[in-house]
Amino acid sequence: MINEETRKFRHALGAFPTGVTIVTTTDTGGNPIGFTANSFSSVSLEPKIILICIDKASINLEAFTESSHFAVNILSEKQQEISTTFASPVEDRFSNVNWKTKATGSPIINGAVAWFDCAKDKCVDAGDHYILLGKVLEFDSTIITPLVFLRGNYVNLALEQKMLRAMEDDSTKVMVGALIECRNQIFLLDQEGGYLDFPAASSLGSIDDEDTLLGKLHVIGIDAPEHYLFSVFESSDDKTSLIYYRAQIDGATKAKDGQFFDFDDVPFEKIRDEWSRTMLRRYIAERALNAFGIYVGKETDGKVEAITKPNDY
Repeated sequence: MINEETRKFRHALGAFPTGVTIVTTTDTGGNPIGFTANSFSSVSLEPKIILICIDKASINLEAFTESSHFAVNILSEKQQEISTTFASPVEDRFSNVNWKTKATGSPIINGAVAWFDCAKDKCVDAGDHYILLGKVLEFDSTIITPLVFLRGNYVNLALEQKMLRAMEDDSTKVMVGALIECRNQIFLLDQEGGYLDFPAASSLGSIDDEDTLLGKLHVIGIDAPEHYLFSVFESSDDKTSLIYYRAQIDGATKAKDGQFFDFDDVPFEKIRDEWSRTMLRRYIAERALNAFGIYVGKETDGKVEAITKPNDY
């Protein structure tokens, strides 16, 4: 059980954006072993040395501490599914992954942004983790966009860049909204005619500008400094780009011009648009699993790109 101080420390560390890697080796029987990690860093350019960290509670600990080699594979933004697989207690994590070997025999995952094949140099005891130092024997890299991890969530750089371009394009109408949760309750803003809807504006902005989403939320009485992409889609007439974030606030709030509803008591019949009702139902379902995705596509036709959190398994 993680205590409050440890939780706060982990949260603070999460403010530093990282890539996501799959660290691999082979066991004494030659079987491939791997886990998802974002605790990776360069150490030295000459000689070429890198490090990774592995939790002492990891099921892979013995294989990595006893092996003479390991490889680090930096994942691309299209490899979230691989990250999910290697962050889960799956019996055969390599069954649906294409890979090859280089100098040491450690698995090199096809399609990775970069990879480093290493001879293990040292294993350093460091609190609840071990630090594995590796001398790089072979490496390679590409210009593929990497998978990025920030504050416990994946960040899709391509979508972020697309949103920025849309917001800067005067010919494109943009709507930016938010699904705000507080302790298993969702906030809905009062609308004319007795309808309810999510808070929205023409841009994300800041709390100092009341015409932007964050400014409107601040006026309502809600501050959501941490918000994560949830849906990016085009309206059915292709005239509006809709961008929705999700945010969880911990403390009690005295929000005005709306109210928080328990997930089981949401009056869906008062939400005017079908896509808004669908988006909220999706949020409630993903919240129950604590596994959020990003919807991308059209108002009525798109896909949800799965997102999970990497762990040192």
